[in-house]
Order: sequence, then C-alpha cells, then structure tokens
Amino acid sequence: MGPRGAPLWVLWLAAAGAFHPNAESGSGDPPGFTDADITRVGALQAVAFFLEKHPRHGKAHSSPGSLEKLDPLTASSLIKAYYGADVSARRLDEVLDALIAANNQVEAEIQTDPAHYFYCEEIAKSQSHLQGYHKILLTETRKNGSMDGARVSAGKALHILQKFYSNSNWVEMGRGVPYEHLVNPSSLAVPIAPKTRATCKSCPKRPGGGFLCKDNLLVTNMLTSGYKSWKPCGKKPPGKCSHGTPDDITRRSPPTGGINKETWDQLQSPHHDLHLEAARLAIQATRDFFVAPGYGFLDKVGEAAFRSFFNLATYSLTFVVDTTGSMSEEIAWVKDHCLELLHKYAGSPDAPHNYVLVPFSDPDFGPVFVTENVTEFQVAIEALTVFGGDDCPEMALSGLELALKASEPRSKIFTFTDASAKDIDKLDVVKMLVESKGSQVNPLLTGVCYEDRVIREAPRPFANVFEELAWLSGGFYVLTTKAELPELLGVMELALNAAPVTVTRGRVRGDPMYFSVDDALSEFTVSIRSLEGARAGSFSLTLQQPSGTAPPDLTTVIASVDRQVVKVPRVAETGMWKLTVAPSGYYEVEVGGKSLLDINIQLLEGTQDLMLPIQGRPVQGGNYTVSVRLQGEDLGARPQRLVILDSALTLVDVIPLVQRRNAQRHVLGLAPLSLHHPATILRVEGQTGTGVSFSRLHPAPVTAAAVLLVALEGQNTTLHPGDTTTLQVQVSNSGPEDTFSFSVKDELGLLQSFEPSSATLASGESLVLYANFTAPKNFSGFATSIATFSARGGSTQNYIKVPLIAVPEAAQTEDVTPPTHKLLGVNFPCANEDPDCTRHNWTVRFSVTDDQGPVTIQVVENPRGLTCRLATSGGQICVYRSTCCSQVAQLLFSDKTGNADTLVVDYRNPDL
Repeated sequence: MGPRGAPLWVLWLAAAGAFHPNAESGSGDPPGFTDADITRVGALQAVAFFLEKHPRHGKAHSSPGSLEKLDPLTASSLIKAYYGADVSARRLDEVLDALIAANNQVEAEIQTDPAHYFYCEEIAKSQSHLQGYHKILLTETRKNGSMDGARVSAGKALHILQKFYSNSNWVEMGRGVPYEHLVNPSSLAVPIAPKTRATCKSCPKRPGGGFLCKDNLLVTNMLTSGYKSWKPCGKKPPGKCSHGTPDDITRRSPPTGGINKETWDQLQSPHHDLHLEAARLAIQATRDFFVAPGYGFLDKVGEAAFRSFFNLATYSLTFVVDTTGSMSEEIAWVKDHCLELLHKYAGSPDAPHNYVLVPFSDPDFGPVFVTENVTEFQVAIEALTVFGGDDCPEMALSGLELALKASEPRSKIFTFTDASAKDIDKLDVVKMLVESKGSQVNPLLTGVCYEDRVIREAPRPFANVFEELAWLSGGFYVLTTKAELPELLGVMELALNAAPVTVTRGRVRGDPMYFSVDDALSEFTVSIRSLEGARAGSFSLTLQQPSGTAPPDLTTVIASVDRQVVKVPRVAETGMWKLTVAPSGYYEVEVGGKSLLDINIQLLEGTQDLMLPIQGRPVQGGNYTVSVRLQGEDLGARPQRLVILDSALTLVDVIPLVQRRNAQRHVLGLAPLSLHHPATILRVEGQTGTGVSFSRLHPAPVTAAAVLLVALEGQNTTLHPGDTTTLQVQVSNSGPEDTFSFSVKDELGLLQSFEPSSATLASGESLVLYANFTAPKNFSGFATSIATFSARGGSTQNYIKVPLIAVPEAAQTEDVTPPTHKLLGVNFPCANEDPDCTRHNWTVRFSVTDDQGPVTIQVVENPRGLTCRLATSGGQICVYRSTCCSQVAQLLFSDKTGNADTLVVDYRNPDL
C-alpha cells in the first residue's frame, strides 16, 4: 500500500512500473501490496462484475463470479473470457495505467497535506477531500468528450480511499468490510476519536530494530490514525498513535511504535501482520467505489458512461473520405469492395466496435457519422456524393482531426484522397491526438498535388504529411494509382484484427532476415516495401520455417510493384524463420500478427523520491527509465532485453532488462535509456513461459523534442467561484537557438490570459510561461479542466498537461468540529453500603447540538437507558438512567462526518 520513502523495495506505484529509486539489487520484490496492485485488482473486479451483468449482444449473462473470480484475473484473461476469443485488453490496461498514474500524482505533488493520506487524525478532512474528488469524477464523466479529467479525479480519490485501510485503525476494529461512509456520506458514520482522547500505548522495542506493536491501540469503537513527522501535523499530542515508518521520528516519542499496515515488512510497518487484511479491504473498497449498489460509480453514471470510462469498447474502423469531384472511382471502390469485407467480419470478435465516417473537401469537412451497425455504415457511404474540387489541396487534416476525436482509442483510421493536405496548420493538433489516442492512421492515396517541400520535426525524410502520420502511428502508407487501388483491399483486411501486435521491423540489402515466431502468435504477416520505389521493378520473397521448409498455408494479401504482403494464417513451427527477397535491393520489412502477448512500455523520470511516467514528449539527450510490462495470458513470459533502433531501423543498442515482481508475482522489466536520436524505436525480446524466444516491437516511435516544459512545484490548482490562479510552466531549450511560439488552452475555458506569446531562446536558455485562470462567480459544480501548455519552434514542439480543479463555495470548508454537549443536571442516590444495587437508579441530564446537522448518541454500557427529545432551540435534550449496579457510563456524540466527543459519567464521582 505504498509507503513513501521506503528505502529497500520497488514501489510499483504506476501500473507500468513507477518505482522507488532506492530499490535494492537482487529480486527487488516489494514487501506487500502497493497502491498499483490494489487499484489494478479492485478495478478489474469492478469491470468483471460489470461484464457479467452486460454480456455481448446476443450472448447469455455470465454466471455470478464467473469473470470476477478468474484466476488469474488480469485485463487479458478478463477480456478473452468475455469475448471467448483473442481480443486485446490494451485499451482497458491503459485506463488502469491512467488511474494509477493519477494515484501517483498525489504522492508526487501533494506531499505535505495529511488529509490526502489519513495521517494525524485528519479523518474528517480526508473524507471531505475524497468526496470532493468523487463529485468531480461524476461531473466529468457526465460531460461529452475526453475521460482524461474523470480518470485523474478517480485516481486521486482512490489514493485517499486506499490509504484509509493502511493508515487508520479500521482493520484493528475488526469490521471486516469496507467503510461505506467514505464514499457514501448518507450512510452511517463511525465516530472519530476526539483530539483529547488517548488512542495508543507504547510498544516495546523489537530486537534488531523497530517495535513490537501488538494490541497497542486503546480505542476499539472510534476511528483514529497515526501521527507523522510532517510540519502540517504539528507535534504529536500526548497519548496519540504514530504512523511508525522508519522515517517517522514521532514513533520514538511516547507512545512509541505505530499502527501503519502498508507492508508486511516488520521494520516498515508496526502492524505488518495485518497488511494482507488491509490490502483485502482496500481492494474491496476500490471495487465498491465503482460498482457498489446505489452509490457506486456505475449506478451514478450508467452503463454507457461506465463503458467509456474503462475503454471497454474495442476499436473503431474509421473512414476519412475526400468527396471532391475526382474521387468518384475511389468512393465506388469503397462501396463495392470494402463494405463487402466489413459485412464478412460483422459479428466476429475481430469486428470493430463501431464505424466512423468523416467526409472532407475544401472548404468543408464533416459532419461525423458514427454507428455500431455495418448496414447503417453502408447506407452512409452510399449516400456520399462527389462535387467541386477545382483546386487540388483539400481539408484532409481537419477531417482527420474530427475522426480521431470521434473514434475509440487505438482505432484503425483510413484516409482516402487524391490530393495533398491544405490545412497544414492542423498538423500539430493531429499529431497530439495520434499520440494521446494511440490510433493507427492508414493513408490510401491515389495522388497528391505536390510533394511537401518541408516536413517539420521529421526525424527521417517523408514524401508528405500523410506518410509522416502513418509512420508516427505505426500505420500503413500507400501511394498508388486509381487502377491499382483494388489490389490493396488486403490492407483493410489486415486492420480487422482485435489483437494486433508488431513482431519486428528491419531493412535488408541482399542478406536474409531472420525473425522469431513464438507460440503466442496465432497468425502473422510479413510486409515488404521496396525503398527504391516502383522504378526498381517487381520482386519476390521466400519464407522458410525453422525446419527449412516453406509454410504450408502461405497466402498473398498484397502484390504490387513496390509492395508485397503475405500471411501465415496458422503457425505450425516456432523458432527462427528466414526471409529472403530477390532480386537484391533495399527493402523495409515489418512482421506483424495476432497475439495476446504484447508489451506495455512507459518512459519514467524521477520526481521527488518516485519515478513516474513522463508528461509530454521526452527531450533529446535526456536520461530516462524504461518500464516494460507484458500483457497476455502467459504469466510465465519474461522480458529480457530492450533493443533500441533509430528511425532508419539501424541497431543502436541492446540493454538487459532488470526484472522486478509485484505482490501478485507479475514481472516488470526496467532499463535505463538515453535518447540521442530525434526518433527511437523500441523492441522487447524475451522468452514465453514455454521457453520459446519472442519479439515485440512498439509500433509508434518515441519522438524526442529539443524543448522541455515543466510545471513548477507548489502551485495552487484548485479554484473556487470567482478565484483566479496563475500557473507557471518553465520552458527550456536544449537544442540550437530557436524562436518559439506558445499556446495555452483549457477544457472549460477558464483561461484569461498568458504571457509571453513568443520568445527566442538560445541553447540552454529557459523562461517561465505564466497563465491566469479564473472560475466564474456563479460556478456551482465540481469539475476538472485540463490545461494544455504548448511550445513550438522552427523544428521542434512539445507540450504538458496540468489539471485544474474547480469546486463550489460550499466545498471550501470541511466540517471538523465535533458536536458540543452541556451537562444540565445529575441525580446520584446510590449508596455504597446498600447490598441491593437494583433498588435505585442514577440519572444524568444533558443537551447536545451540532451546527451542521443531526447528532448520533451511542451508549456502550446500557443503550436502553437513554431517552432524548428535540429541543426548541435546536439539538437534543437527553436523560440517561442506570441502576446503581452500573457505576460508569460512556456517552459518545458524533455528527454526520464522524467528528466525535465523549462524556464519561461515574456516579462515584459526584463532582462531575
């Protein structure tokens, strides 16, 4: 459950492996469940519960628990069980990554607020923060558009929720179930121990270090948490518990020890023996956060929003079609051939979730048409008509921008045009969308107006912006003639793959190329493109299995003058395959396929004492850590090496991956990476669980910028109605002198101004970009607005995203004041010498009030002895009666938040 500052283990705070930089060598296994483990497992249980209740169209409901109790329960095993086929879980996995990254942001950015950790008995404030993030989550989810802000709020809410179980005494109270009131304020609150109440006693020292903390808690019916040596906590009051990690100096002052359950390491966690129970409850609470009846996320936002939040749809198949007069042949081809192919795949696991159509011409583009029905898609395409086109360039990038926004993440987008892009100013926006959505752009061109003279930021020469976008997204670029277009139908068929992977890429000049085919590949294709173009003439290829024989089922998918694609629909032999191309020439080769075994790669950088995913693009010359997490069913697979290639597919380096395991025994590979090239391609090699070598290539290159944007620390990102805040972002130029233009925008339109709008920076020079944001005075809801800061130079560009939180006036203050009580009268007729203690009753009369709402009164000894009535001036007037057999009564007053106070009545002490 992720203690900060733990010096000896890998934190795994990000799903793809954010880790503590001081992890010791060796196995590096973390002592227990981390926030990442808990978020991943709890969210997967919630999604499994949802999918059991919402089967695929025409399928029966799954039996209760059939998906939620999968062993192992991973994104891959869940999605495969749901579809009954090999369908990639990458989209769901990336949402889990985003939730954990937002969880980590609290650790990195909010390091001195105990209310984000349930430290120092800040229980009421922690609840208030949690419920505030929860309200923002619901508001963001109900808006149309990106779910990025909603996932940030959810991750931050989960951070606070999960810390409750490791840092409070809830587990020690023996409740056995999650505390519903944290998320559902209308449910019953458990009283919070008053600040004056002693909650712990000292623990004896443990031989070898630490403390033996068994039964050191003094409260069993009230909530408390440990104090930590943080300045906002102040000095630990007498009698109060400590958090108890080695970096917490309060554990040395009485009462010594602590109560945290963050690990099962006895030096890190005084209550280490309760770590598994705390993790179990945190996982259950994470699941309930999303799917609990009545108050869970699902019931609050509905089925469609839940699916969208977790990216549970597969991919979109998107057509961006030029409708100018010269495109009649291409549109007829789409109608006659592509639609027939789509009908063939409809209803299969490889079929897309939906179909998107975006027409464009000049000056028009759009509207967007989206449907899940292939017949409706056919009707929309058949309704396309061609017109105009007097000048050649068209608004292709504007159409592509609409398509990227309307399509699901990791979609397959096909652009049909015979003209160049007129709206080149949209290129940066389209590139950012390609990066953020992870979609594949496949331009099918039957002509261009002209060769683009300059491709900005190009790490390798491109003929036009379409080829650059295909390369950046791992797509398929084709420039052919109208007559040869029918030969390229195979490109479309290759896209109808629900579990696509890239095995490797390379270039050959006469020599054979060898590549590894593993037992996780169900099929694969080999694509060869002549880099000498059509002028080189036709070529042929020979493919050999490890046995030296030709594959029996080899089929040709595309056969044109400068490109050939063949498919092996069934893998009969694993091992090293051999490819030979004749005649000798210069060719680029890509091997792709269908497999659940895939790679999740993230670049990490240090922030404070954590390693977290980078924001924006990496900087050329920068040093990073690469984390590699394998996806798929094969839990025995191991990533072993990171192969680094430049943009020309030339080998740069091979780096061994250091392997780490989490509490669930899943493997993560880590390696240092220095980016010395404008673009870097990463390939991971390893072994499957059966010992067969595998290779997986990250299809999109890592593009490095020469300008870096960093948000300065300690900034206020929370806005109340009428408030203004200034965000500061440092811009640093690591390249040659350049003139940069800057832009700032945010989703809710809170931006008022920013400066400067442009500046010239010498190499190594930096400046601070200032942006002012104001929340409207009449703002009444909870919301997140993602602010995007961009810097564009003559040959480089980068950006950073900073979330702003807007909250209503009523949320500015938290209720941390317990109810007040006043003693109105006592009657103590008991006599110590009376042998029959039942003959007399003693009574206490008191009032209790709370400014924020009703008060709950609990009596431990004799609940039936309490009677109350409403007072005319507010609050309650109560009388407590007991026989003289009971000498003491403890009355506990708590409000709806859980703030509590106590009244101890002892008839032996008449001087109350």
